[in-house]
Amino acid sequence: MKGEKIMAAKQTPILMGRLVANQQYFNPLPTEDAQWAIRNPKDAAALCVTAIQERKKVAPKANIYKVLRPAPLKSVEPRSFRAVETFFSKTSGVRMAAEHGLDFVDWFAGHVEEDVSVGDLVPFILTQSTYDDRILADLGGGKKAKTTLCEIWRLMQRQANGEDGVLLTNGYANIFYVQDVNGILRTVVVRWHSDGWFACSFELGDSMFYPPYQVFSRNF
Repeated sequence: MKGEKIMAAKQTPILMGRLVANQQYFNPLPTEDAQWAIRNPKDAAALCVTAIQERKKVAPKANIYKVLRPAPLKSVEPRSFRAVETFFSKTSGVRMAAEHGLDFVDWFAGHVEEDVSVGDLVPFILTQSTYDDRILADLGGGKKAKTTLCEIWRLMQRQANGEDGVLLTNGYANIFYVQDVNGILRTVVVRWHSDGWFACSFELGDSMFYPPYQVFSRNF
C-alpha cells in the first residue's frame, strides 16, 4: 500500500499535465458547476478521484458490431390456458373421458387463465376420512391451497394415457382447489377411468374424502 501511494504521488504531475492538455473536455460543464469546483478545489479533486476509482463499476459500453446488427424483438402476447381446448377437447393429446361432471362443466368449461409451462404441485395423502375444511386447514387456508386448472393439466399431460406417475390412476381421487369462472374456490377432483381422465367439481364441504386419496397444493 505504501509503494502504491508513492507511485501515485509521482504520477500526479503527469496527470495534471494531461488534464491541462485536454482542458477543452471540461467545456460542457455548466458555469455554476465550474464555479463550485473553483471555490472548492479539494472537494472537486475528491470527486474526480472517486469517479476514476468507480469507473469499472459503470455499465459497459454497448457493443459496436461490424458484421452483425441486432434483430428487432417482436412482442409476443402471453398465451392463455383455455379449458375448452384441453379438458373439453378430444384432440388435446390427453385421453379424456367421454363426459365430465355436470358441475365441472358449468363452473369450468369457459375457464381461461394464465398458461404455465410446468406445474409445481406437491401431493399429500389423506390419512383419515375428512371434509374440505380440515384439508384446507392443514394446507394453511384456501389462498395457500389454491391451484390452477393449467397446473392440473400439466400433470395429466405427463400421464396422458393413464401411465404411472404423480397422479393416482387406480380410480382414486386426486383432489385440488381451484377458482371457477366466477372466482369461487371449488373442489376439483380428477380420476383415471377406463375411458380416460374424468373431472368433477363440488362446492366446498359437499363431499367427504377418504384415504388414500391425494390432495395437491403448490405452496409446500
